[in-house]
Amino acid sequence: MRTLQLYLFILIIASIDAYGQLNTPRNISGERFYFDAVVFRDAEMNLGRVDVYTVLPYENLNFVKDGAVFGAAYDVIIDIADEAGINITTSKKERVLSETDYYITQGGTAAFDFTQTIFTLPAGKYRVNVIVIDKFNNTEYEKSRVVTVINFDSFDFSLSGLLLVSSIEDIGGKYKITPHVSDHIGNFDDGFFVFFETYNKIESRSEVDFVWEILDANQKKMIYSDPIRRQVQTGTSRHFIKIPQIEELVSGTYTFRLIAMNALDSAVFAEENYLAVTQRSMNYTQSVAGTVLSDLNLAIKQLRYVAYQNELEYINSGETELERQKRFTQFWKERDPSLGTERNEAFDEYYGRINFANNTFKSYTEGWMTDMGMVYIIFGPPMSADRQSGYGDNRNYERWLYGNNRDFLFVDNSGFGDYRLVRPMSISEKYRYQR
Repeated sequence: MRTLQLYLFILIIASIDAYGQLNTPRNISGERFYFDAVVFRDAEMNLGRVDVYTVLPYENLNFVKDGAVFGAAYDVIIDIADEAGINITTSKKERVLSETDYYITQGGTAAFDFTQTIFTLPAGKYRVNVIVIDKFNNTEYEKSRVVTVINFDSFDFSLSGLLLVSSIEDIGGKYKITPHVSDHIGNFDDGFFVFFETYNKIESRSEVDFVWEILDANQKKMIYSDPIRRQVQTGTSRHFIKIPQIEELVSGTYTFRLIAMNALDSAVFAEENYLAVTQRSMNYTQSVAGTVLSDLNLAIKQLRYVAYQNELEYINSGETELERQKRFTQFWKERDPSLGTERNEAFDEYYGRINFANNTFKSYTEGWMTDMGMVYIIFGPPMSADRQSGYGDNRNYERWLYGNNRDFLFVDNSGFGDYRLVRPMSISEKYRYQR
């Protein structure tokens, strides 16, 4: 039996250095960590093996400098509870990370920390709860999901849970797979794979047909495949099925269902031919360069500092959300400084600046819409910023200095931090990558 080797890579959008040595994540969806839980059959055939995966991007950790080293520490606590809410088992992992390059700690190389924890459980329904605690700032993040473990030994044919996979390589008879530790599938440009195992007790059963379906939030079947025939052996077999890019999906929650059937010449999917069914949840949200967009309309509005009016009108004139998404994606593709790679650094930098502006310059409106937010988004962090009261009017002023002796002067007329640009009176430039 070939050995399955799990390797992991997920594109996590990096954060940027920002005004005042602060930084913010580039993940517009606001997810702090990613996790998945998949059920397989244990070596003890009447038990289930629950594999719990977590991924924590470096940019979402608090790294502290000690001499020439930047260090971070966090705990991963996993609780498994039964249907009655009674805790069955708990696992705690203490993770310690160190880097010498500040850029890496801020997500510049898309670095992350990955954990895999395995639980052996009897048949039943369980809630898997994961808590991540950043030990340097005592911040907690929590997620959970429900899994069902069947008594695999009770069936002559059964299926494992489904693991989403972004890529697969066959290296010397061993699979190298890239698990996608998230329900989100919006960042796949060329579809994805699902990995699963089959457990077969009937020696004469050497072939099985598989059909996959996607159901909407109301469990209405939207899309389904033709039968896909696969060889199965007695005992455990491992399989991958490629799911093509599906353009009909709009933002929402879906169920991905896989049906195993007796291998027949008929194309009729009769339930009496079903051998086993397995399914999992999936979310589809708009994304660009791997970054999840929780609100496409807002992201389009926020183009005002990089796009010209005719470009905004073209994007907004798309008749459907899908068409507007395509035009939005194409807009940023034309500004990608590293075509051929999954990451679009210009997109990352621009929306990273918007996130920073929202967190730093919010006044009577969102930070990205303020004058300070506008200047920061277009020109980036200033070389220096000086705040003072003066000019004989008892108002607070702030002056930002950039290269080539260019400066911007803001005044707080209200005394409540609502700084308005007074010099220059207006700005005609648009954002440029790494200005």
